Amino acid sequence: MTAHFIDDNWKVRKWILGYTTDESIPLDDIYTYHFRTAVQGVEIENKVSTILLPNNEEFDEELVDAIRKCIEEKGINPPVFPIYCCADLFRLMVDDLFNELSFSLLEDVRMLVSWGRCSSTNWNVRLFHLQQAVDMKNEDAFSKDEIYDDYDKPSDEDWIKIETFCKLGGCIYKVAKVLFEGEYLTSNVYFHLLAELKVMLNQELASADNDYFLNKAKGILERFDKYWNDMFLVLATASVLDPRFKMKYVEFNCSKEKDNDEGSKAETVLDYLRNMYARYAASRICQKPICPDPTIIYEEEEEEEDDEEDYDEEEKREIQAQKDKEANKPDPYKEFVVFQEFIKFEGCSRESQETELDSYLKEPVMEWNKDFKVLEWWKEESQKYPILSRVARDILSIPISRATSYDVYVPDKREPPEFVLSMDPKVANAMMCSKSWLRL
Repeated sequence: MTAHFIDDNWKVRKWILGYTTDESIPLDDIYTYHFRTAVQGVEIENKVSTILLPNNEEFDEELVDAIRKCIEEKGINPPVFPIYCCADLFRLMVDDLFNELSFSLLEDVRMLVSWGRCSSTNWNVRLFHLQQAVDMKNEDAFSKDEIYDDYDKPSDEDWIKIETFCKLGGCIYKVAKVLFEGEYLTSNVYFHLLAELKVMLNQELASADNDYFLNKAKGILERFDKYWNDMFLVLATASVLDPRFKMKYVEFNCSKEKDNDEGSKAETVLDYLRNMYARYAASRICQKPICPDPTIIYEEEEEEEDDEEDYDEEEKREIQAQKDKEANKPDPYKEFVVFQEFIKFEGCSRESQETELDSYLKEPVMEWNKDFKVLEWWKEESQKYPILSRVARDILSIPISRATSYDVYVPDKREPPEFVLSMDPKVANAMMCSKSWLRL
């Protein structure tokens, strides 16, 4: 289990809090047990806002509720958001396409395009081989060159499956390459890239020319739409905190949707961000400097101690009596009508003052720059937006994917090394945790 956060210097941090190979814990409690142990061990129950989970059937709603309860039973507000791994979504969509491509068919294609050379089983490599085969077929290369006469070639039905994979898998790969190979560490990039994938898949669905392609495209989109709807609020909120997009992109995206509910989604995102900003504004964490000057605090404490020594017990009682008398003294201003109207007027004026969030959203979006560093921007603007920058820090640090650029293309889950599995569970935990903590 890993904790993701952005520190006071605006550096992305990832600390391993717990690792286990212990199989002695009951299966129905294994995830909640380790979650509870790790979180309570480092006393961060009041700092958990999201939980990144694998996007599979093993983590059902019941398990999510059990993990959430570990946090919320401490009285923490607001509720913990479950985040489902985006890399798993890509892997599952590709698996849906791979299901009907037999191993023998893939081997036949590999023999045709690479002449028998061994190659990776990662799905991006197989996509490359399949696309090569489609291009060669379209150029009639297999019938023109005698060298292919001795090789088994796909049937017409197989070619339909291969072309379907290349079209839909090509859309998935185009976005995956930017998303997972771009070394993006923050959550602000997912919304607009997944929106692009949604448009691409819908365009492919609209151009379907056979039943097999139509059914596959519908299945892929159904899986994607479920993830999109479940994750819309978190992904859109992170996008708003990117000054290249703000609310403009969310509103633009919602305006292109045919569903009547899409317009209200933009309002939901804005309301959620306003409520979050209000909570941060009301909390002490945003009312204090991140690194208070210890010298000033020390001097203030010394002055308070000196004041207390100057008074004996009798003088303290006299002072307290005087304070009580002043507190109970009637306030004539309460009966002054014009003055009370002024107090109400001034209060309304204060409430209507522009917040940092309003000021941020009112400013025009930044000109697009693909090399833009969102954390550097917020670090520079933190003096201008002291409260909103703390909100941005916590939202942008939300991990949306567990995978590295390599893992996203691997068809199967990567297993721990044998030497780790052979270790005592406590030793394995200590080794894995110290690996990340020693990088500090």
